[in-house]
Amino acid sequence: MATRLKRTIVVLWIGILFGILWMSRSTHASASIVRVAVVLEQSNFSLSVREKFEIRNSGSGGMIFLGQNLNESVVTCGPKGIHVGEHGFPVTRLRIVPRRDASISIGKRRLRGDLEVVCGQHGLVTAVNAIELEDYVKGVLYHEVSNRWPLEAIKAQAVCTRTYALFRMRSKKRGDYDVTSDIYSQVYGGRNSEKYRTTMAANRTKGLVMVYGTQILPAYFHSVCGGHTEDASELWGHDLLPLKGVPCSFCRTSPHYAWKKNFRSKDVQDKLNANGYKLGLIKAMEVVDRNISGRIRRLKITTRDGKEVFISGKDFRNIIGPNEVRSNNFEIEMKGYYFDLTGKGWGHGVGMCQWGANEMARQRKKFEAILQYYYPGVDIVNMEQIND
Repeated sequence: MATRLKRTIVVLWIGILFGILWMSRSTHASASIVRVAVVLEQSNFSLSVREKFEIRNSGSGGMIFLGQNLNESVVTCGPKGIHVGEHGFPVTRLRIVPRRDASISIGKRRLRGDLEVVCGQHGLVTAVNAIELEDYVKGVLYHEVSNRWPLEAIKAQAVCTRTYALFRMRSKKRGDYDVTSDIYSQVYGGRNSEKYRTTMAANRTKGLVMVYGTQILPAYFHSVCGGHTEDASELWGHDLLPLKGVPCSFCRTSPHYAWKKNFRSKDVQDKLNANGYKLGLIKAMEVVDRNISGRIRRLKITTRDGKEVFISGKDFRNIIGPNEVRSNNFEIEMKGYYFDLTGKGWGHGVGMCQWGANEMARQRKKFEAILQYYYPGVDIVNMEQIND
């Protein structure tokens, strides 16, 4: 009886010790761990795990399951907690922790690091990949720039990617995740997106970020600026010198510099009405105001019954679709019940022009010069030098 009691006490102390080590590990690592929402509020998703893994309670850090080689399994949230395939866990948050060099896969995307599963409202599930910042950068670069571009351009993108992620990490501390894995943050492909030249660029800029004064810069970037980058204050609440916009002649060689798109007026009318605008048939659209970069501040839409509606260029592009209206710098030509938009650039236009960076690198500019051109006044420092 005494021997059994001693064994029980030892097991309890081991559990407590592992919990303390887990909490210590999480706290220590949080400074360099970025939380990426790879599944966002879905009814379910499927995952698999190669080799050994643990499932832990996100709150206490205690291990609640130890498994090996999890075949593709559906993850759902229900009234009794989280289900991973045939296994049920009475918690609303859990963390899947691969051992050694095992990896978690969601579809074809293999992930480094841990995966936290979070139950939200209406039984919707979110999956958050907790990954070292440097590994995150390596999983992003291939999706944001070509791995065949000059290395200096890829290095400039690596610093932008790391800086933007760190900015989000510091501004989203209380949320469930820092960034999403799509175009609304940075496109993240996981472990199988790590390529030789993009990994080299990440390694050669390891830890480097941009600051303005003492603050991490919100390092926005885009594909093609079309001749002038945008002032961030036109779109968001950032009124900073490095984000005021600069002229750019470097992206003229991009295949995406100019674009043209034909629209049916009725399709545009339907999209606007679905977003709260009460419009009849559109008779005319005209530009009311442009900003210094040439992008549209306000549009006036006149319907066939004489109604006039004003809409910001930003809202118009977001509603019609950012890949349909590639930029907010365009001309309008009405053609009866159709109209053409003829524009320049692709993206919101703030920060670094990626195709411009590509051309600057071809002209033998170093990544520091590229960044300081598109973000005037910034300093490039190692993130270890920055206070929280």
